[in-house]
Amino acid sequence: MNGYSTLVEQTQKKILHYISTNPDTKHLPKENEFAEILGVSRGVLRESLSQLRALGIIETKRKKGTVVVSPNVFGVLKPLMGTGLLDKKSLKDLYQLRLMLEIGAADFIFMGKNDRFIEELDAIVGQEADLDQQMSLAKDEATKIEIAEKLKEVDIQFHAKLFEITGNQDLMDFQFIIRHLFTLYSPRMKKDYHDRNIVSHIGLFNLLRNGTPDAFRMAMRLHLSTQFENMEANIEKAGAQ
Repeated sequence: MNGYSTLVEQTQKKILHYISTNPDTKHLPKENEFAEILGVSRGVLRESLSQLRALGIIETKRKKGTVVVSPNVFGVLKPLMGTGLLDKKSLKDLYQLRLMLEIGAADFIFMGKNDRFIEELDAIVGQEADLDQQMSLAKDEATKIEIAEKLKEVDIQFHAKLFEITGNQDLMDFQFIIRHLFTLYSPRMKKDYHDRNIVSHIGLFNLLRNGTPDAFRMAMRLHLSTQFENMEANIEKAGAQ
């Protein structure tokens, strides 16, 4: 690491310290004044502010200057996903984190469920059942692939709805960002899909309506069993995209 990079990092820490010790101040000082306060050149200050801006910690607004904002926890991930810049370990960490959150969210899903969410999930599993029926009747490969792609989208909708039920915005943002890690295959095209997928979305939906958080948590672990089994292969595919 060269001296300039180190100085930029040190300046970022100074800026964050300034923000934390001035919680009532939403506007940062003007550039020349701020550089003098921090004891750095304007070039170093600009680079430090630029990187903090990319992280969503500050914003530059017309006629208001540089203001402090509440950052989106997972916002920095959004432009990185699908670029190939994340290495295999990073993708694996994200993949595993998604599984942990999905299984661990049961209590919060039950706390947040209401009639509206139940109706919306009912519509999603109904759409999935219709597509499964179409898949069973499809004769040619092209039609099966088309239906499988639609089923992927329904799969995303189902799990996204569960995260939405928790009411946790960061959790919803995270699910949206890494959703493609869980749709790198067309499982419904495989004849043994229903045998391998021990608990279906319909099973999870019925447990959410009439079951308990503990039963739902155990069922979710079984539902995600193929994601555990196919983890390495899915991560390889994600890294290749």
